[in-house]
Order: sequence, then structure tokens, then C-alpha cells
Amino acid sequence: MSNIIEENLFRFLVDLEVQKATRLQYPVSVVCMAPDLGPGEVDPFLTKHVAETALRRLRATDVVTTLPQSSIGLLLIDAESWALPRIHQRVKEELEAHPLTVGGRERYVTWSAGGGSYPQTAASGRNLLHQAIDLMVRARGQGGGRLFLPA
Repeated sequence: MSNIIEENLFRFLVDLEVQKATRLQYPVSVVCMAPDLGPGEVDPFLTKHVAETALRRLRATDVVTTLPQSSIGLLLIDAESWALPRIHQRVKEELEAHPLTVGGRERYVTWSAGGGSYPQTAASGRNLLHQAIDLMVRARGQGGGRLFLPA
């Protein structure tokens, strides 16, 4: 079984894990990552390959989804907010080691991200996912392989 799932199932699992985490008292984190390129510059068919590449640096309990604009979402079970910079760095290094096809040519690109954790930075699964996506968009806008986390 693959840990790469459809976006709708990913959203469902984020909500389900936050509900379980509320009862069982463990953290749930989401990190969304995107290449530091303009919308449409990356072939959308490569996004699944990118997700497979990211899985090499995650635990067997974590899942990945493909998101619009060549981005990916990572659901990290029992990952504390303080661990997100280290997780982002590990996945980013793996992704940046492989070129992407941009405009018909292979290029190495940086990857920026946004993230958050329940219950530290978000009160629900929906808020957690929105927080990670919004912060990813901001980080991508500045470029340079940044990670933005809630203040």
C-alpha cells in the first residue's frame, strides 16, 4: 500500500487524526511544500514522483498527498511543532537533490514550506491544513527554500 493518497482522503485523515489526537493527547502536524517556481512551471505529472521522493525521508506512519500548483502535503502523526524545521530540512534535501523538468529542461530548484501542529498552533484539522497551505504560499512567494511556521 502506498502512503501517497488523494487530496480528499488526505483532508479526511487530517480531520480524523486531530479528532483522535484530542482524545489520546498526541500532536499532529501538517507541512505543505512547493517548488520555488511560478504556477504552471512544473509539469503536473511530476508531482506524484515528487511525493514518492518525499516519502523516502518520512516514517511509515506518515502520508503524502499532491496538491494544486505542484505542491505536496505531509501529514505527520505524533510530530511536535519543534520538530518541523528538522523534518522540512530532511525532506527538502531529498527533493532538492533531484532536478525537476521546467520548461522542457531539467533544473534543480529550492522548496519552500509552511506548517503547523495541533494543538499548539491550530484548533482543528481544517484550521491546521489551511494554516500550512497559507504559510507555504507566503514562503514560496519569498523563495529560497524557506519554512514558515505560525508565530
